[in-house]
Amino acid sequence: MGESEEEVPSAGETPDSAVMMGDWSAAGGFFSSILSGLLIGLAADFFLGTEPWLVIVGVVAGFVIGFWRMIAFSDRILEQASNPRLRRIAKMRRELEDEDDDT
Repeated sequence: MGESEEEVPSAGETPDSAVMMGDWSAAGGFFSSILSGLLIGLAADFFLGTEPWLVIVGVVAGFVIGFWRMIAFSDRILEQASNPRLRRIAKMRRELEDEDDDT
């Protein structure tokens, strides 16, 4: 009573919620890079009196840094997906779970 039947990922698989959280954090990092560049550009323009130029430079720099972070994030995902060691560990865990289920 009150038990929910959630799908438990098998060994080596990432739960859907963790995958979604990783996607949200990558998107948040992208937009925070742009916002940081904008704010730094606004502050620099205010104090230096160079009105639109440093805002433009800050936003462009934010986009570049944001894309660089997204590329690094996607490289990490690809590395984890293609890492043979992780696949071997997942296979060993599945075999151990199968042995536990048999006993």
